Amino acid sequence: MIAILLGIATGTQPIIGFNYGAKNFKRVKKALEISLIASEVVSIVAFLIFQFAPMSVVMLFGSEEGLYNEFAVKAFRIFLMLCPLTGFQTVAAVYLQAVGKPVKSAILSLARQIIFFVPAALILPLFLGVEGVLWTGPVADGLAFLLSLGLLIHEHSHLKREHRLQSEAPEIA
Repeated sequence: MIAILLGIATGTQPIIGFNYGAKNFKRVKKALEISLIASEVVSIVAFLIFQFAPMSVVMLFGSEEGLYNEFAVKAFRIFLMLCPLTGFQTVAAVYLQAVGKPVKSAILSLARQIIFFVPAALILPLFLGVEGVLWTGPVADGLAFLLSLGLLIHEHSHLKREHRLQSEAPEIA
């Protein structure tokens, strides 16, 4: 799923970057919308597989019996509970890179795996035991999504402002 999401986001990056540089903000917005929709479709399909057919994925890694399968299914259902939010965060990070915001992009790229995941992995097991490890994924996904949403809303308002300024500026012939 991550590889497909990265493919969508990275494929959109030159389109967004070129049009942003050319000040064609309408195309930037359209490319962002299309990549967000495509990534969410992929994320939701993956979510449905992880939630409603986790055993088919578990069997790709081997077919054990009893408790192993039971724990694997539980792990898929909990750990990947908020995977539909992953597509949004991936596209947001690449979008920020494409529009020349490398620091914000780097923060988003590190948000889920490092900034939120590591502290959650250290804290949640203290309170929830082994299940706390499983809940690390949804906590990191949720917090990374909120950060992505905030940064993308901020950048979208900047894009609107740039578009408005461009349309109000007199053309020089």
